[in-house]
Amino acid sequence: MHRFFVSGENIRAGRVVFDSGEARHIERVLRLGAGDSVMVFDGSGYEYLVRLNEQGRDRLAGEVIEKAYIDRETASSVYLVQGLGKGDKMDTIIQKAVEIGVKAVYPLACERSVVRLEGDKAVKRVERWQEIAVEACKQCRRNVVPEIKPVIELTALCQEMHGKCALMLYEKEQELGISNYLKSNERELAGKELFLLVGPEGGFSPTEVEMARQHGCTTVTLGSRILRTETAGIVAASIILYELGDLG
Repeated sequence: MHRFFVSGENIRAGRVVFDSGEARHIERVLRLGAGDSVMVFDGSGYEYLVRLNEQGRDRLAGEVIEKAYIDRETASSVYLVQGLGKGDKMDTIIQKAVEIGVKAVYPLACERSVVRLEGDKAVKRVERWQEIAVEACKQCRRNVVPEIKPVIELTALCQEMHGKCALMLYEKEQELGISNYLKSNERELAGKELFLLVGPEGGFSPTEVEMARQHGCTTVTLGSRILRTETAGIVAASIILYELGDLG
């Protein structure tokens, strides 16, 4: 059954009102209308079986037939801190991160980031990424939409993650593999928050690595092969969720 996102404010007293975008897709693309049923989620964990019963110009509404809280979230909270990449790499990263179970994504402005996002441009880009997160939730059947945070710099990030578990993928780390770290700290990490830092093309600068370490971040390696920025974070997050029992 087709799934659609409707914010909680548009679900009241057993009535669901679709926004114009979802309404056009339902009516014009899927050719559904009054009497047909669709699945709706509100981003906070609730899922609704809705029967369509009101149609108008770019307006569509329906009645709730069933409502249930369905938890498909991971026990551990993995936050992907992704260095800004070129082109549409962030689009792909966010889509895949949502699919595997990441709880939030922090777009990180790094010294070696080619892309610079500031002001209105940054706000609009984050809004677009949030829409991508919603679309990914439709596909993977998550009912809680991960938040795409505003673009942040490392100094501010270090303050936010201070005292929490944080791992930084660093190509010059020779000793500590990510799997070994997770296996050694499995009990302490289970059900907790974990920040995963991934650099842009070119990786983190020595200054950034030192700053992160000073705030308790542990540098780890994914092995002897260097992965692209759009690959590394998804691979590392998958390993973390697997080792903590939340994937596979």
